[in-house]
Amino acid sequence: MRIVLHRFFAFLIIPALGYLIGATIFIHFWDIAETDDLSEASHVITAQSCVRHGPVALRGFGYWYDCRATVKNKVNGNVVTATARGFLKPELIGKDVAGTGFRRGALAPERPYQGLGGFLTLVFACLWIYVMARVANPLLKKYIPEPGERAE
Repeated sequence: MRIVLHRFFAFLIIPALGYLIGATIFIHFWDIAETDDLSEASHVITAQSCVRHGPVALRGFGYWYDCRATVKNKVNGNVVTATARGFLKPELIGKDVAGTGFRRGALAPERPYQGLGGFLTLVFACLWIYVMARVANPLLKKYIPEPGERAE
């Protein structure tokens, strides 16, 4: 029974938990939008209303928001209404957020901390792989023969 629990923990729980923690770290920095400097932005995004989702999703742990927003193109003056996922929050309703337009059909904000999020996720991934190896190693030892031994 103990070996079954160890396998369950090593191959199901740890990978799922690792993914959720890694996604939480990355999305935390990915969803920080630029609200101070709008001079470089090609679009200005203003949230109108938000709906809360969470606490556990593919985006990791924590709550996130789908917000209806108006998007003003600073180049040609067009104004459209769209749904923004993640980077707008209820406290930003009515405030202008810098945007770069639409990417793959979704609103794209200026993301000043994107590099930091990627770096911290990489550090976490290295630590997570180490933990996975330490937890799975006792289970794999009996299946991998030592050099010079015959496999059963």
